[in-house]
Amino acid sequence: MILLLTWIAAAEAAEHWWGVGPMLGTMGLPVEYPALMPALAQDADGDNLVAPVVFDLRAGAHGVYYLGNGSRLGARLHLAGNFATWGAQELSLEWDWILNKEGRFQAFAGLGLGFGHDVFGAESDSKHPDAYLEVSYFPVRAQAGVLWRDKTRAYEGNLFGTWHLAGEQKFSKSGEGEDEQTGTAVADPFDAGGEKSDAALYIAVGAEVTVYFGNFKNKSSKNDDDKKSKKKKK
Repeated sequence: MILLLTWIAAAEAAEHWWGVGPMLGTMGLPVEYPALMPALAQDADGDNLVAPVVFDLRAGAHGVYYLGNGSRLGARLHLAGNFATWGAQELSLEWDWILNKEGRFQAFAGLGLGFGHDVFGAESDSKHPDAYLEVSYFPVRAQAGVLWRDKTRAYEGNLFGTWHLAGEQKFSKSGEGEDEQTGTAVADPFDAGGEKSDAALYIAVGAEVTVYFGNFKNKSSKNDDDKKSKKKKK
């Protein structure tokens, strides 16, 4: 957020476009998330000990700062969950290429990187009681969308695809540290113990909408307004 405020201050000084506002979204694929649960959270028969996610909602804040060369920077902070057995927090930074610079309507495409944290499991889950999986991950994001703007607001819709590169994964049957098992998403090639890999697949495809509040005026707008006021005085 400090970085975003710095961008806004720079944008005001340089008369660049900028905007900050609320964001809502959801994922459509996979039907069950994650697409592949780590073996750390499965039994000997390969059945999941933690319930995968079917429904989700993500909400947060999204800010953008236009560089003036046909590209923009973005910062996104959001919370995601299904109000029962999954919750996530994620912060990402993005770069977008503006496909058409003129007019009120824009199309864009870009990439993003960030950091996030997942928690799967809940005491209220009757089918998978007392089983928890925590995952620290680094999201790699691709997105494409459209934006419509006026002078002080902009409305955006985008389609996104993410691949969450899992770092440390922790599984517990009680939610306490006593029986906690830890693994990584990459198998150790030097492990001769024959243990199951903790490889997992955290991918998602979905859609988001954002409403920005900020400055989306053309640089010439102020000059045009000054000319109009002068004509009225004459």
